[in-house]
Amino acid sequence: MSEHHEHGEHHGPEHGEHRGSENTDFLDLEISKVLYAEAENITREAYRELLKEAAKAQLSARFGPRIEALAKLAVDELLDDVEANLEIEARIEARREAQRGVSSKLDAIFGRSRDED
Repeated sequence: MSEHHEHGEHHGPEHGEHRGSENTDFLDLEISKVLYAEAENITREAYRELLKEAAKAQLSARFGPRIEALAKLAVDELLDDVEANLEIEARIEARREAQRGVSSKLDAIFGRSRDED
């Protein structure tokens, strides 16, 4: 191997090339690697997005109406469950309010104020 490391990298003034203060060459090299790695990640992400779009298009073309029917069924079932739960919560809250009314009536019967509890 020559004086240079792989890929022709220089590491310090002893190789005759110095850009900036002592021991800073690695900073320029590292940022370029960071930037390139980010570019690679974005490229992979963009590729996956294109694959996803193509897969969605093919699924829609071949199975679209069935997918829509399945989605509608799943959403309708979920919303039916949500509505049932909201009704139950409302009934529980109404019962709590009624129980508070009973407590107030008991307080009145026994001559207690709410501050004495």
